[in-house]
Amino acid sequence: MLLSEFRIYFRKILSEFYSNREIDTFFKILIDFYFDWKSTFIGLNPNYVLDSNQLHKLKFALAELELGKPIQYVTNQAFFLNNDFYVNDSVLIPRPETEELVKWVLDDINEYKITSPHLMDIGTGSGCIAISLAKANREIKLTAIDLSKEALIIAKKNAFKHKVKIDFIQEDIQSLSHLNRTFDIIVSNPPYIHPDEKKDILPNVLNHEPHMAFFTPNNDPIYFYRLIINFASKVLKSLGGLYLEINPKFLELLKSNFSSRNFSEVEVRNDIFGKPRMLKVIKK
Repeated sequence: MLLSEFRIYFRKILSEFYSNREIDTFFKILIDFYFDWKSTFIGLNPNYVLDSNQLHKLKFALAELELGKPIQYVTNQAFFLNNDFYVNDSVLIPRPETEELVKWVLDDINEYKITSPHLMDIGTGSGCIAISLAKANREIKLTAIDLSKEALIIAKKNAFKHKVKIDFIQEDIQSLSHLNRTFDIIVSNPPYIHPDEKKDILPNVLNHEPHMAFFTPNNDPIYFYRLIINFASKVLKSLGGLYLEINPKFLELLKSNFSSRNFSEVEVRNDIFGKPRMLKVIKK
C-alpha cells in the first residue's frame, strides 16, 4: 500500500471520533515515532510503498486509536517541558498546565537563592515534575512518593533515562504522617477531579487514564489537599514553600483550610488557559 493511500484510510477510520486536524497530527506523530520521518516526508514521497513491517505498525496503532486509546499510550511517549517521558496506562499523561507549576518552583528557587534545596514531589506518577526539576537544577535533592508500585516503576525508568538521581518511595499520603527528613519545598499535583465532573471528561481520558490519580472521594473534594497540608505543616522547614496544582472549582474551600495552619497568605496563579490552577503558601 502507498503511504498516501494509507493516510486516506487512516483518516476515514478515525473521522468518526476526531477532527481532521487531530487525525493528521496523530499520523505525523506515528510516522515520526516509528520511522523517524518528518511531516514533509508525506508530501515529498506520496508514492512511497509501505513494507509489511511498516504497514503492521501503522495498522496496530490505528486499531488502538480507534478504541479511544490516547496517542501517548500508543507510542508510550509524552512530552513535558521539552523532555520526553515514557508513559503507559499506569500513570497520567503529563499536561501543559503542570509545566507552569514546575516553572514557578524553579523561578522561586532562583529568585530567593535557595541553595541545595531538599524537595518532595507527592504523587509523582510518571516522575515528570520531579525529573524536570532535577534536570533544570542539579543542586536540588529530590524525594518523590507515590502509592502505585506500577507508577514508581515508570518514574524510575524515566529518571534513569534522563540521568537524574531521585529517592523514590512507595507511600500512601493517607497514612504518611512523617519522614525522618525535612524539606525546603513540597510540590504536588494530587487527585482533584470530583466524581460529578466525570460527565465533562473526554472518553479517551476517562476510559484509559488511571482513576486513582484523577478522582477525589465523593463527599470530600479537597480530601488529598487536607492530607498534604497536614503533612507539610510537620515536615516543611520554616519559610519552606508548598506548591499545589488545584481544581479552580474548589479554590475558596481549599484556601479556608490554610487559615488554621501555620502558613502565610495563599498566592494563586492562573494556568495557560486563564484558570486559577496553581497555589503557593509559605510556612511561617
